[in-house]
Amino acid sequence: MKNLLLFSTLLLTTAGAFAQLSVKPNGTTDSYVYVKDQVLYVANEINLTRNTNGPSTTEASIYLRENGQLIQGGTTSNNSGNGQLSVQQNTPETNNWAYYYWCSPVGYPGTLATPQPAGNPWAGIVNVYEPLPLTSVTAARLAAITPYKDGSPTPMTISTRWLYTHKFPGTEAEADYQRINANTAVPPGYGFTMKGVGWAVPGINVTYDFRGRPNSGTFTIPVDTGLMTLAGNPYPSALDLNKLFYDLPDNAALGTFRYYDEDRTVASHYYSQKPYGYGVYTVGTEDTDNIPNNIPPGTLGVYAEAPFYYYNSGGGNGTQVGTGGTDQNKRFAPIGQGIMFVGDANGPVKIKNSYRVFFKEDTAGSVFQRPDGNTTPDEGNNAGGPTLSTSAETTTNVDNRTPQTRIWAIFDEAVTRDMVIAFYDQATDGYDRGLDGLSAQDLKTDAYFPIGNDNDRKPYVINGTNYSLDKQIPIAFKVKNNAQIRLVVVEEVKKPYQHAYLFDSQENTYKELNNATASGVILTLPAGTYDNRFFIVFRNPNIKRDTPQTELEAKDAVLANVNVFQNNPVQQMEVSNPEGYTINSAMVYDMNGKLVIQEKNLGSKNKYSFYTGNLSDGVYLVKLTTSEDFILDYKVIVHNK
Repeated sequence: MKNLLLFSTLLLTTAGAFAQLSVKPNGTTDSYVYVKDQVLYVANEINLTRNTNGPSTTEASIYLRENGQLIQGGTTSNNSGNGQLSVQQNTPETNNWAYYYWCSPVGYPGTLATPQPAGNPWAGIVNVYEPLPLTSVTAARLAAITPYKDGSPTPMTISTRWLYTHKFPGTEAEADYQRINANTAVPPGYGFTMKGVGWAVPGINVTYDFRGRPNSGTFTIPVDTGLMTLAGNPYPSALDLNKLFYDLPDNAALGTFRYYDEDRTVASHYYSQKPYGYGVYTVGTEDTDNIPNNIPPGTLGVYAEAPFYYYNSGGGNGTQVGTGGTDQNKRFAPIGQGIMFVGDANGPVKIKNSYRVFFKEDTAGSVFQRPDGNTTPDEGNNAGGPTLSTSAETTTNVDNRTPQTRIWAIFDEAVTRDMVIAFYDQATDGYDRGLDGLSAQDLKTDAYFPIGNDNDRKPYVINGTNYSLDKQIPIAFKVKNNAQIRLVVVEEVKKPYQHAYLFDSQENTYKELNNATASGVILTLPAGTYDNRFFIVFRNPNIKRDTPQTELEAKDAVLANVNVFQNNPVQQMEVSNPEGYTINSAMVYDMNGKLVIQEKNLGSKNKYSFYTGNLSDGVYLVKLTTSEDFILDYKVIVHNK
């Protein structure tokens, strides 16, 4: 079809697919497309003519609501017209002092004059509207602006004082940002900073309505080694960062992604008082199957949370005061998300229509960088056309994360660095693109994984590596003043090891790391840099269970160290496990073969107990099963008085 002319209001609640799409008023009758919770797919260009005759509630030509998304094919943008697409994004916690990083999904199509040039126009605050939900789901008014430092929620008034872009590879230094003011000064594909509205702390839920010509086509972003460029998702649909990252050779210069976060409980505009930081996201292994509603293991990626710190002009160092947001779902960048692209080399990065997918926000893999999000997978894919996201029943309970261990290094109970060891079969001990995440902040007191050659090792907060029992993973500490360091394992996902230790090569000591011990491992270190002393290892040669043995020797060692004792005076059965073997299950049978006690996933505690006061006097058979599938048999006599 050459053109589809909509001469009356069209409500689209199921998927729509068009070769081309034209939406314009029919005389005095407004026309628009309303897409709710579905995908609108257009293979080529879109032409939109602004509605001017009807009420302001139908000003736009296309409305995307409740996860409605627009996907376009092709490699170039020929979108045209002065009409608007309307799409919304919200920030649950925002106020006059809170920054969010945005990337506009639309550009400013100019005045009502015709003809309008084709392509992707630049964006600015003129594309931001205030929704009017009490009027209708389509009603909105252009957000007001103020040159002063504070905006206001009603009517929505945005301060232009905090609107900046970061178009060239650089650092967090203020000179590397370019001020926007009220101009349409953001090229398509680039991100921008914007502070919120309101006086609540930590903030209120604010919805922004972006209106303008929808972006489509290819956008080129410059990156350089270790430096940041503010870009993001430029489309009114989800953007698959895994596809973007592994499109080689076009995007070989891209190293990783960073997400801005901050402490929104601080009511201050000043960097010296506003704790903030950057979280680091690595994409994981390449997803090559292109199967809708499927996220192969290892391709969801890994996120290390932002450590918060205070900025100073002497180089960005300061005192951290906490840990950032907890959202781990970053693979599918949602509409409006601004992201810092970090280079592995000097060169361009291309953002293309082929990376666009219909993937609903607030599902596993797609969460706007903000305080909250849930984890129910529900994906679509646009390979060869739109694919609907229908039901998540088959994937809801599937954990697609790669095996990983998340460790917090807490300095003097005030400074927290989040680090992740991610286990991939194909990873190495050296640098692995897409698997290792370079630290976003060079802090004066810090912890990190040193990766690289001895004369060129860099600090990483995500270490992608393979697993072996004899693996030694270096972990480094940089201490400005004497400090107490507490290492805590806060999360273990499908861990490949039985036990993990912090090995001090200088003291020749092994201290166990596990998420069952909230106090963690305590170190006290004087000022200095320790990058070749401490290692995370997975066996302790001083413990029998960690010594390599034959299967028979290993089972005998377990039998020799795990004992079951019936403590009749207190009516309980006790299991002694001093070596900390992992026990998967404990089952107790009476002499008739009836199962009377069953416990699963006991873990590696040194002692367990089970109440036996409800059992009849007699002999019982106890079967313990270890993680090595060893079955240990015991007999106990229960005698209750």
